[in-house]
Amino acid sequence: MCMYLVLYKTELFDLNAVVQGATGSWWFPVFMFGCVLLESVFPYFGYFPGTALILMSAALNPKPADVSVFIMAWLAIIVGAVLSYGQARFFRPFLQRVASKAALSRCESLFDAYGPYARVALFVHPNASAMYFTALGLLGRNLTRELAYLCAGAAAAVGILFVIVTRLVSSVGATDDGQLQVLLAAGLVAIGTLVGLYTAWRPERVG
Repeated sequence: MCMYLVLYKTELFDLNAVVQGATGSWWFPVFMFGCVLLESVFPYFGYFPGTALILMSAALNPKPADVSVFIMAWLAIIVGAVLSYGQARFFRPFLQRVASKAALSRCESLFDAYGPYARVALFVHPNASAMYFTALGLLGRNLTRELAYLCAGAAAAVGILFVIVTRLVSSVGATDDGQLQVLLAAGLVAIGTLVGLYTAWRPERVG
């Protein structure tokens, strides 16, 4: 909601003009790759509105998503997740110095119990994917075995966030980009809440 207010309800700069200019230019795929990449690296950029900017381009200039949209966003999510994993492995020795063995063991057990559910994040949003791979790196888990999930999850995220949304927008014409972002944010919150409730309820069910 804070990002919504900053980006759409202030006069810091004409964001619509920036996005419209990028959408109509030859370097739009590079612009898109950079936006999604920044959103896919955790935690240096916090919540960078990469997908917001891409979806704004669909709202302001409705047209079906082409192959370049899919490929560039897909690659950006994968590169961002791998970078998140790499920086987490770099800081892992520091974590081992400041965290107790009991705390690390607890994190390991939680990851073993809920790791498969955390993979759902790969299908939801680049931010969530970055956090998942940061956790993998901090716990020293193997990256290779997760690459297949990453590729499939990135493809699903791109399909949901870019291809489906842009095609829906193109079918109804130009819309208010701020409202589009609020609806998408509500959808992501709903998905995260449902997954969280299920994982919290599961141990009681097993017991």
